[in-house]
Amino acid sequence: MTSMRTFVACALLLVVSSAAHADLLLFGDAARGEKLHAQNCKGCHDTGVYTRPDRRIRSGEGLQAQVAMCNRNLRTHLSKEQLDDLVKYLNDAFYKFK
Repeated sequence: MTSMRTFVACALLLVVSSAAHADLLLFGDAARGEKLHAQNCKGCHDTGVYTRPDRRIRSGEGLQAQVAMCNRNLRTHLSKEQLDDLVKYLNDAFYKFK
């Protein structure tokens, strides 16, 4: 019985977590994200990194993780809302994940 409860709890967490990730792709302001991209991302790379055949990002979750990692590593201190805007811009302009 305990293992069944654990399984159900883990499955529920996975569903909630997936829904939260989907929300980040749907909610954000792409115009603000584009400005943030120009200010914070173009210093390291141009937009060709998003369209090359061997690009590393293969999912919305991967995009969110990459943006969060860049925020941490570069210490840009972008807020959650700004990260949402940046992800929205990148997804709308380049990745087109659903």
